[in-house]
Amino acid sequence: MTERRYAPRVEPQHPLSARVKAFLPARIVDLSSRGVQLELATSLRPQVPCDLRIQLDQGEVVVRGVVRRCRAWGFGLDERDQRVLLYRAGLEFEDAAPDALVKVVSSALEKAAPREIPAEVAPSPEEEPAPTAESAARTPHAAGRVKIRISAENVRKVLGGVKDDD
Repeated sequence: MTERRYAPRVEPQHPLSARVKAFLPARIVDLSSRGVQLELATSLRPQVPCDLRIQLDQGEVVVRGVVRRCRAWGFGLDERDQRVLLYRAGLEFEDAAPDALVKVVSSALEKAAPREIPAEVAPSPEEEPAPTAESAARTPHAAGRVKIRISAENVRKVLGGVKDDD
């Protein structure tokens, strides 16, 4: 699959925290000079503009952006260490990123320069075992949508205290 992004994304060297709309805590997953991917415990509505406050070593940076996508991602812990459903949201900056943010992206790009793997160390395609149906079922997906299946019986039990007939 070819890369369609205008600017390369980078992961921050150390965790970067942010606030969406000044009160929603978020963690920056990756960023570029044109946008950011956030992980947060609240769903954001696509196509809605919002302010993003990013806490950097040099101080707080405020960037105006538009939510381009938001999807349920998986379960994790919020700032109070409670288990919550986490969302991943992509924000596109409306204006050029502030200089402080561009410096963070530039330094991360320099440190993340691709390294070549010597041919004698790199595995050849014929050495890699073909995945079996059993191993593919156990292997978690690194990216993509999260499917959540909810049993109506379990919901009734939790909400209404309905006892199982078993």
